[in-house]
Order: sequence, then C-alpha cells, then structure tokens
Amino acid sequence: MKSFNKPPVGFSLALFCASLAGCVSPHPVTSLSNGYEEVTYPARASAGQPETMRISFQYRAPDGKIASIWPSLSGVDEVIKGDMAIFVGDKAYISSNPEDPRGTVPRLFAVQAPALPLDITDEILWRWSRATGKNFEKTVQLFSMVTPEEKNGQLELQLEFWTQERDWPDTTTLRLSWNQLSEIMREVKAHGTMHKDLRWGTRYIAK
Repeated sequence: MKSFNKPPVGFSLALFCASLAGCVSPHPVTSLSNGYEEVTYPARASAGQPETMRISFQYRAPDGKIASIWPSLSGVDEVIKGDMAIFVGDKAYISSNPEDPRGTVPRLFAVQAPALPLDITDEILWRWSRATGKNFEKTVQLFSMVTPEEKNGQLELQLEFWTQERDWPDTTTLRLSWNQLSEIMREVKAHGTMHKDLRWGTRYIAK
C-alpha cells in the first residue's frame, strides 16, 4: 500500500493564497460544449434544512473571457446546438403571498452567447395554444414547467400544466424545427425589450 505524506505547510499556504487570488476556482465548473458551462454554488438553506446547491449558466469565449448567462437553472438539462443554447432558468417574480414575496418560476430561454438570453416562453405557449385550439391566456396561467430535449433533429419541448380539468392535459409535447426556433428568436430580438431579473438583476430580452 502506498503511503501519502502530508504536504508541507508552505505548499498548503501557497495553495490557499492562490485560491484567494482567483487562481483556483472556488466553485466547481462543468464544461458542456461550444464554450457553455455550468457553475455550482452552495445555496443558503432555511433553518433546519440541509444545504442545497444552485447551478448557474455561463459562456467561456475562446479568449477565456466569461459571460454570465443566467444565475439559477431549474434542474433540467440544457440543449446546445452549435452556438445556440436552450435552457430553463428560475425567474423571480413578485408574489401576492406575504410568506413568499419573491418566488421564482421556470422560464424557457434561448441564447447565442455572448448576446443576452431571450425569454421565449410565451412564444412557445402561443404556438402550442394555436396548434391545439386552447385559450392562450389560460395556457399561460396553467403553465408550470418545460423540459427541452433534442430528438430526431428537432427541439422537443415537454410542457407541464397545473390543472385538474378533464379537457386540459397535465403534460404535452411541442416539436419545433431549428428554423422555427430561429424565427422565434428573431421575433423576440426584433420586438422585445430588455428586462432585469428581480432577484439577481440579470439582463434578458422578452416581449
């Protein structure tokens, strides 16, 4: 069995100082593809609750420059297609519940980093409501989650709704070609405005 000697004090101190200086990243970074990365942070837990983790999304350019995309992902995998990424982020909102005045909701974003992310959720829900004949305002109200996945050369979106109505699905699927997604992105860029997330101040574009 090999024996492992304790590193010298000077080496440990140098490593600690390097960490403080930023030479060693204090947060785990997971490289995805085409420059996109996930960064894991410990999240502040409520009293008596175990510590949770927050995962942010960022882009590392070929020159090493990092652009933050979104501070908190919603727990589903991203889809990366060339220089474009589709992800679900936690977006803050002002709640009428006094015990949870700043809740978050999942929103579907598309980004071509280092440009700003585009909130395409409403455009996706509008296309689904038009295809199914459902009321768009009600679709937005009942929407609860979306999971993106690339399948058979298309973007497949699993939509989930909070509902107990018999004529409304709990889950359903919307499929888009990459050309259709590009059209949606162009529409949001052309007619959307810049917003800032209420919790983190992250900038994004939405209609």
